[in-house]
Amino acid sequence: MMKFEIVVRELNNNKEARIELPDDRYIEKLTEKFGENWIEYDYEIVDVEDDYNIFNSYRLFGFQSLKELNKLANRIEEACATNHQIKTLQAASEVFTDIKEALEIIENNEMSLFEDHTSKDLAEWFVDEGWLGDINEKIISYIDYEKLGHDIILDGNYYETKYGVLEIR
Repeated sequence: MMKFEIVVRELNNNKEARIELPDDRYIEKLTEKFGENWIEYDYEIVDVEDDYNIFNSYRLFGFQSLKELNKLANRIEEACATNHQIKTLQAASEVFTDIKEALEIIENNEMSLFEDHTSKDLAEWFVDEGWLGDINEKIISYIDYEKLGHDIILDGNYYETKYGVLEIR
């Protein structure tokens, strides 16, 4: 189960409270910590912690809606049940600035991560799998996989990230 720790600062009196998302009782918990007079929209998110750095990667802090962040935390938890799916979302943060767009593509199964692979590795795999047709064994040794991998990335469907090569279909 993925949890996101959020530090919320009430702007009226600078009190801070730590909550975990997703949690449908976050308003009740903040009311307990800030008191009955706190205003739900008068706060700032001053810190975000999660094991995978997803909220920080997508810059989900500052004056974000807690309601929206709670919905996103639920979506992330549903879409990222495995470590590979989490790494895919992390890699997507290098390509997309909008987490909702990245999640939609992941949820529609239109994104794949070739984990811990480079564009060169992808080029070698393309050749090995015959994606470029039958290539004579004498010619294979002349293939520049670095340049071929670079061209594959330039095609626009593949993105090299620190997590591996991300494919978007």
